[in-house]
Amino acid sequence: MNKANLFKVIIKVKINDFLKIHQKFVNEIKITNKKGDYYFIRVTEHDLDILDNHDIPYEIISYQGLKYLLALIKRHISIVVGLIILVIFLYVQTFTIKDIRFSSETKDNERIEQLIRKHFKDYLIFDVFTGSIQELNYELRKEFSHFEWISVEKKGTVLYVRLLEPSIINKQIQTVEGYGDLVAKKDGIIKMYKIRHGLPLIQYNQFVRSGELLVTGNLRYNYGDESAFYVPSEGVVYAEVWDTVNVTVPKMLIESAYTGRIKTKKIFYFFGLNLTIKNVDNMYEQYDEEIVLSLFKIGKFDIPLGWKKIHYLEKSDIINIYDENTSLIFAESKIRYELISKFKEGEQIISINLINQSEDENNYYYTFFVQTLEDIAIFQRR
Repeated sequence: MNKANLFKVIIKVKINDFLKIHQKFVNEIKITNKKGDYYFIRVTEHDLDILDNHDIPYEIISYQGLKYLLALIKRHISIVVGLIILVIFLYVQTFTIKDIRFSSETKDNERIEQLIRKHFKDYLIFDVFTGSIQELNYELRKEFSHFEWISVEKKGTVLYVRLLEPSIINKQIQTVEGYGDLVAKKDGIIKMYKIRHGLPLIQYNQFVRSGELLVTGNLRYNYGDESAFYVPSEGVVYAEVWDTVNVTVPKMLIESAYTGRIKTKKIFYFFGLNLTIKNVDNMYEQYDEEIVLSLFKIGKFDIPLGWKKIHYLEKSDIINIYDENTSLIFAESKIRYELISKFKEGEQIISINLINQSEDENNYYYTFFVQTLEDIAIFQRR
């Protein structure tokens, strides 16, 4: 680390006095402002010694730098330590589990609890759940597949385990909280199912319309003589989908693009306070901001203490001139980019076919027939 950055101050000094000794400064001096006969300059601790040695009068306006921050923390060390302990306690308390409760007694309860506790860690007097509820549920359903339903839900400091054996369905519980179905969000031809919970109702290569029921959450759907038992349907349903897409391409297009030049402002983030360590000079005419906050961690827990970086990305206007060939390439690439940016795993473009084109004085107009493989299922509560 550059020691010159450990301690900096903004001072007010007469311009004539500054010009007398400015060549004696070792570090680069930044003039931040000018008012009347005075400069406001950013100097280091060593630079202050030079001013003192030459009897140059100055006024300290503000303090900056890591050394000042550490001095500030040291003066209020008891408050800082108290806040850190409180934050750690609250974070740990959030993930503390005091009890595991089962909805029914089965011969597998002890084994289930042992598997759940593999996701625990002991922190002094706390039993902390460090896993993911979603991953734990998947692991339980894979290990204890003979259950009609098994799931874990965290409420406060208690983990609730819901167990349903075939023999007790429709006797104890008729629904699982959040139950519902998967329905089609658009028209298409069914090509593939990947279902974790629920019963598929549509055959492969069958056409469905938007709103049609694809997967029911009623696990007793095929048993007409038994009452219904509903769970939350979960999974994906891939279908072949066709869309007509219109694209307009200007003959002259002005776009803003990144030049690759970046300036970064560095800030020390301390329990909501932002203390600038490194500032940015001479800002670009056009730019975007990108904020990155890196917090210190204790185990898996973030504490509100760390570094904040604000990146300023320079932009510049670029003029693109399109003819009939380049505009068609641009139109197709635009469709591909927009589709792929929204696609989930397993989704893909099958084909893009041009079916109509025209132009006027300012634009080219294209109509495409787009064929894709998409997950058309959307969850619908009952």
